[in-house]
Amino acid sequence: MFPIIFSNRIPAALAALVLGATAVSAASITVEPFDPASHNTVPSRNVFQDFETLGQAGGEREIANGFATNVGTFSTLGGLGSGGTVVPLPGPDAIHGNQLALRTGNVYGRDNTSPGGGAWFLDSNDTHGMVWDLALAGGGAFSRVSFTLTDAADVGAYLRISTGSDSHEMRSDDKLDNGNEVLVTIDFGGPVTGAQIILANYQANGIDYRRNDGFSIDGIQVAPIPLPAAVSLLAAALAALGLVGRRRRAA
Repeated sequence: MFPIIFSNRIPAALAALVLGATAVSAASITVEPFDPASHNTVPSRNVFQDFETLGQAGGEREIANGFATNVGTFSTLGGLGSGGTVVPLPGPDAIHGNQLALRTGNVYGRDNTSPGGGAWFLDSNDTHGMVWDLALAGGGAFSRVSFTLTDAADVGAYLRISTGSDSHEMRSDDKLDNGNEVLVTIDFGGPVTGAQIILANYQANGIDYRRNDGFSIDGIQVAPIPLPAAVSLLAAALAALGLVGRRRRAA
């Protein structure tokens, strides 16, 4: 067996290995038809969004930018929605349709798609779209996220999903069906501790935003990456050495 050599370089190496999870790798976006059965049979270690808890606690409402969840924060891209789905809801100000909304029920084809059942979902509320700053509690690393996207691009907008250097256009020609549901999976190509995902509605030119073509997201599942076993063991060894050192100094 090779001898274990401890030196003052080990903590730096450990820190570099752990902090390496913050490096953003090339992301790839996959969109496929939504199959509830397969979406419900995922590893239990995945982190599921807490829309259910937040909805039950605060009720149906418009939400301020930076809406905090266990899978990051959500904000609107702007625009004042004025479509049929925009109804007076409790919210951060007196203007209706200028924020995202946490909703329940069926809203013009948008509804809950959480694995195992549920009632709540996040609605674009006929704004231009949403910005999702994906992160886990405590800054934990993850490699992949999946979520359902419902009722996209059925009125006239061209919805684009983008993150990092990759993007996906939900349509290039005809409008999609009302209430259409797809499963979006984003693979980050390696461990990351944060990512920004943008779901934006555009005009046909792909440049100018478009409003009043609402969509919703739900069923969010994030695949966390546990601290590698070797790093965990090394961290434990370092902690033990620190404890021994403190005892010796105390003696």
